Amino acid sequence: MSAPQKLPIRRAPRNGRESISPPSDDSTERERQQGKKVPRASKPKVRTGCVTCKIRRVKCDEVKPACDRCTSTGRKCDGYYIPPRKNTGKDHNAVIDLPTTPERCLEVIRGTPNELRALEFFHARTAPNLSSYFDAGFWTRLVFQVSHVEPAIMHAMVTVGYLNQRQDIWTKPLPMLQSVIVDDDHGTMSAPLKPLNRYQAADHNDTFALNHYGKAISLLAQRLQDPDAATEVALLACILFVCIEFLRGDVEPAFKHFKSGMSIALASISAPGSTKAVLTMERIKEGMLPFFNRLELLAMLFGQEATYEYPITINEAVPACFATMREARDSIVHLMNIGLRFIRRMKKGRYERFVLPDDLARQAAIQRAIDDWKTALDSLLLTDTVSPRDLDAAKVLRIHHIIMTIWLGTCCEIADCALDAYIDKFEAVVSLGEAIQRNAGTFEQRQAYRPTFLFDMEVVSPLYFVGIKCRHPQIRRRAIALLRQSMRREGLWDSNMAAAIAERIAVLEEVNLTTLDGSELPAECDRVHNTEIHTMASVSPYQHMLRYYSKPDGLDQEWKIWTEHIILETDLISRPELLY
Repeated sequence: MSAPQKLPIRRAPRNGRESISPPSDDSTERERQQGKKVPRASKPKVRTGCVTCKIRRVKCDEVKPACDRCTSTGRKCDGYYIPPRKNTGKDHNAVIDLPTTPERCLEVIRGTPNELRALEFFHARTAPNLSSYFDAGFWTRLVFQVSHVEPAIMHAMVTVGYLNQRQDIWTKPLPMLQSVIVDDDHGTMSAPLKPLNRYQAADHNDTFALNHYGKAISLLAQRLQDPDAATEVALLACILFVCIEFLRGDVEPAFKHFKSGMSIALASISAPGSTKAVLTMERIKEGMLPFFNRLELLAMLFGQEATYEYPITINEAVPACFATMREARDSIVHLMNIGLRFIRRMKKGRYERFVLPDDLARQAAIQRAIDDWKTALDSLLLTDTVSPRDLDAAKVLRIHHIIMTIWLGTCCEIADCALDAYIDKFEAVVSLGEAIQRNAGTFEQRQAYRPTFLFDMEVVSPLYFVGIKCRHPQIRRRAIALLRQSMRREGLWDSNMAAAIAERIAVLEEVNLTTLDGSELPAECDRVHNTEIHTMASVSPYQHMLRYYSKPDGLDQEWKIWTEHIILETDLISRPELLY
């Protein structure tokens, strides 16, 4: 990193009880006359000032949201960082011996102010958010340890922290229906697309981010030329590169990094070797491969096809019991990956009425495994090792279990009306989501700790599924309201994007309803069977092309396919001149 300088952190006195009393006026005057150096008066040290004042080493007046010390001098106040909340429960996955403030972690790091600010943000906000309920040891310990000896990882961390910081500053709650249709096949509500080039997002081509991203890739390539280079370094770099592309909103590069990492991981765990190689294989299976399994789940939800044999069979996916919530999470991920491969295959054959007895047997086997998983989770929750945080994690896992049950139960049906039999399960998903939100505190409390970026799928994708597939008007609106209030990005799933698309589909499907109280549901001919989402990241991460598929003339007739372009941004509502 260029222009090195030390992070300006003042060390506390070795004896915390020591203090320096301010000298009296008489003694001060005598010392001045004698030419002695007058000690500065000691004041309590404030560690809650804004980032900009910390970097400048000046006292912050701590006015929120932007301090007067910065704004009065024409500077940009970069806001206040709040350290992760301490875990008071018996969370056996938690890391308890790490410093809770970024200053201690980063006081030996050298770099420019922007680099230090990005690293501080990564430590104080990004890593705890990415850890979520299950991965504290990875994000708050392992990544930092490796970054101290691997420059490629350090530059990748800077990029992730910087992009996440910019996203966090710009994140704000959006009202309902905050989207604009700018173009569709029918010409309704159309507007020219060319002016949208003026609306490019700064994040996508940000010079600082691209510079460090490029350095990370270059340094990793040099490192991998060494035959003794650790495989774990390449896998960790792939995970961080995926995070960078998630934050930039680029789908294809993110999945290219995922596929490269998965290939490396699978090759490593299948290759025979020495005792050292066996230990490396075990570390990869325990610490790295679960990340790529979860990335495969995200990839399939975005329409990507699996190109390799899944490393876990259905019989291996669910153990007899779970010792931790992380084991339960990894198990449901296996079930969802195995189930989605089956569902994707059935999606092609069901419209041709081509469902074989073997397919139904496979469907039943996966359902039995899902039931076994629920039994094992219920048993874990009855033990005395479960913390309050584990209970919140269990709510997320129950949401995934319910969604998986709906997916599997309808995958052989061609009529979308088959989903109406699961309205009670849709309602259960929304109720669990609302409970998770209530446990996070009031809206104002959630703002202080709001997680704006997570690596994994938690609630956004399931709530989006409820919003587009539950045709009960009230339940789907509760799901959309939760998405609007969440302000989360889980992988490539942005809550505001998901809410806006679900709103649009609801408008299309409910056009012929006479009431929205749930007493009537959209007819089969009005339903959108499938929606493809294409993010126009090179133009703007706020612009998306949607391709809809429906069967208005009957299930045995041809597909009706049409597209729309929508923009998700508050400025386009308040400043419509941007469209013209």
